[in-house]
Amino acid sequence: YTQQYFGGTARNMSMAGAMSALGGDYSNVLTNPAGLARFKRSNFSMTMGVENPGSSSTFMGTNYDERGLAAKFSNLSYVKAYTLDPAKFNNWYGVTMGLGYNRTRTFEDRFRYTGTADSSIIHSFIHEANGTPDSLLYSTFPFTAGLAYDVYAMDPELGSNTTYTTAFNAGQAVHDREIVRRGGMSEYNFSLAGNYANKLFIGGSVNMTRVNYSEFFDHNETYTVDSLWLNSTRYTGDLDIKGWGYNARLGLVFLPTDWIRLGIAAQTPTVYFMRDQWSNNMWANTDDPAAPDKFIDAANVPTGAYNYKVYTPFRANASLGLVFKKFGSIGAEVEFVDYSGASLSDKRFSPAPYSFTTENSQIENIYRSVFNYKVGLEARITSQAYLRGGFAYYPSAYKESSGNAQYPTMFYTGGLGYNFGSFYIDAAFVMKAQQQDYYAYDPTLGGSRAELDIKNGQYLLTVGFRIK
Repeated sequence: YTQQYFGGTARNMSMAGAMSALGGDYSNVLTNPAGLARFKRSNFSMTMGVENPGSSSTFMGTNYDERGLAAKFSNLSYVKAYTLDPAKFNNWYGVTMGLGYNRTRTFEDRFRYTGTADSSIIHSFIHEANGTPDSLLYSTFPFTAGLAYDVYAMDPELGSNTTYTTAFNAGQAVHDREIVRRGGMSEYNFSLAGNYANKLFIGGSVNMTRVNYSEFFDHNETYTVDSLWLNSTRYTGDLDIKGWGYNARLGLVFLPTDWIRLGIAAQTPTVYFMRDQWSNNMWANTDDPAAPDKFIDAANVPTGAYNYKVYTPFRANASLGLVFKKFGSIGAEVEFVDYSGASLSDKRFSPAPYSFTTENSQIENIYRSVFNYKVGLEARITSQAYLRGGFAYYPSAYKESSGNAQYPTMFYTGGLGYNFGSFYIDAAFVMKAQQQDYYAYDPTLGGSRAELDIKNGQYLLTVGFRIK
């Protein structure tokens, strides 16, 4: 929730969100709302998009490609521009009010991996359960080891009720896991901006952020030795997260000359009120002649839910815009975020209070502050047609000392725009590229790690109207 990217209109997306100092687009409210003061006429815009999430995975030397498709609503906004008489209003030339919606981040991911490993997810459950009496497994580990015990994927060792073993005791496990993630983050904004002397633009916004995230995984294992009592296992998980957050932004844009624009902006920490709901299930197929299929009765499938709060850190940005009237414009932006400033807490008056002391200590220990970079170009092809492109770079939030891989997230963008006067159309293509190390279970066990090369392509179309 802290690693926010860029979103909104096709024009902003095609320039990698590097429009903070340039202004004149409703998506400016996401970074520097002072840019809204560049509107001289009222404006309505609407943006639709299609996403093509996909990945290439490598697991134990086996490669696999996966693709998906999803349609999304990216932007809906209305900007009301008021022209003022500077002689009457102490050199104020205009005031702009904006109201709208922008999709700020997508969680759409789809990946799958398959391959043969020495370890099984059952071994992870055994490591977890060792030392816990079998009578307490269901209450202590209801979503993991308790399920494996219930379907006979693991059993107590002979003569012990606190150490465990499994019938998978020879050969290798053939893994097949599919993960589907959906949802995104969207902002509802109310903004106000002013134009002072056509030199200084000031703007602020109050923002409500909606979070919607879901993840489903389906982990299947079969075994290379046919004579085992345990033939196969299947373990699934569902997670659904919803919440609301709020923050505010304030920004300035200054024009030292007609063709140079300098911007600065800051965003308060965001407070999110979240609710997680989750469930897991497990099945096993065995050589038991009486009942080969072992499963959890529907009434006993474990579910969980928890309400909590997330605090994301303060963030600030500085931007530069260069405007060449006959040729186009260039935008650049650098953003500062200290990820270690995030924190978690339980909901006030929670019936199950929890301190999050360990988690917040981990946040401080493994996360760092970073600078994110964005650059965009808009070339004027004719008096009405524009060609756009951009690049954005978001470094890893992890410290090198944390032991986590330092994979950045990068965006490559492009698009076209055509201005009919009172009506305009913009199209954009955005490619998000990211690498991940995915661990299905205990990372100390060989065979839990898959390497993912994730790509998410977005195609967006904005239709806009300028209103007198």
